[in-house]
Amino acid sequence: MLGLISVSGCENPHRNGDVIFIHGLAGHAWGTWHPQDRRDRSDCDFWLTWLQEDLTNEGIDVGVWTFGYDAARSQFSGSAMPRFDQASNLLESLQVRKIGERPVIFVTHSMGGLLVKEVLQAAQNFRRQAIIEQTKGIVFLSTPHRGSHLANLIEHISILAQTTVNVKELREHAPELRSLNEWYQQNVDNLEIDTKVFYETQPTAGILVVNEDSANPGILHVKPVAIAKDHNQIAKPSSKEDLVYLSVKQFVEKHIKPRPQLPSNDTIVLQRPNFVITENPHYPL
Repeated sequence: MLGLISVSGCENPHRNGDVIFIHGLAGHAWGTWHPQDRRDRSDCDFWLTWLQEDLTNEGIDVGVWTFGYDAARSQFSGSAMPRFDQASNLLESLQVRKIGERPVIFVTHSMGGLLVKEVLQAAQNFRRQAIIEQTKGIVFLSTPHRGSHLANLIEHISILAQTTVNVKELREHAPELRSLNEWYQQNVDNLEIDTKVFYETQPTAGILVVNEDSANPGILHVKPVAIAKDHNQIAKPSSKEDLVYLSVKQFVEKHIKPRPQLPSNDTIVLQRPNFVITENPHYPL
């Protein structure tokens, strides 16, 4: 499942906005977000479809998309492109699908958040104004803005596994990550992009994949929210009462509004204007 994939509501030409989910390292366009890690479209009962249904019930029509891309950890398990190249691929995918004609919210997991920042930087450099102006907010779910010590560990113990470029780019305190995050910090206010941050507090196989310091992009007035889940489960709300689901839904509601409804012809009331007649000596009554 590669490329920009329609989940629900995307064919509606009158929709109020678009919500785009982007997975991270070794992730999957469907399985990353599914509580049972389902990797086919046969089971659509998960939070990407809940979001579209619940917002529609509130009068907000959104298109929900998910973006799939190769992001393997090792060359034995798959392939990967450098983040810079992958960003150009995603940016073009957004353009050909006309994403940017209406407000956009990105929901990202792990490395997916870095990819979105790279896309926005590229859009600014190449004057793709539509996506810049219409991006209203980004949700970061355990995004390693300063890298992950796990990437250092994987690279250290997996010399024979031949780690991909994606793992190398996620090394803790990598200068490219510092530069990208510095760009985001300096531009996020001018671009008027709202930021929502969540971070994991439970380890995965004994390791905290993204700690609270790296998950914090350092944006003024943005308070990261702790979630009592591990790196994978934080992106898999199991019910509509899950805090991540409720918060993301509220975040979308904040930035994507229903278009004002014009009254139909049969409800328009025509009022006769009030005329004030005054005596005029030149035009006697």
